[in-house]
Amino acid sequence: MNVKDIIKNGLVKENPIWVLILGMCPTLATTTSAINGLSMGLATTFVLMMSNIVISLLKSVIPDKVRIPAFIVVIAPSTTASASSSPSSW
Repeated sequence: MNVKDIIKNGLVKENPIWVLILGMCPTLATTTSAINGLSMGLATTFVLMMSNIVISLLKSVIPDKVRIPAFIVVIAPSTTASASSSPSSW
């Protein structure tokens, strides 16, 4: 791997800040006010924290072959709980 490829990978392909900003684009695009953006950010934080806690607790129990489906099964209820508890669903 030459220096040009290393710089290209570090700035574009494997840049964690760039990836985080791109990941937040759909969230930011659907907000129309600061309050909506804050509540959406809190909901996202809740889902990430809850799913990470549960997955960390179950990490040693889940076999490698079913790891991704298990992640989906864990993340889906957190997302549903977050969406159901938001004021827009009342």
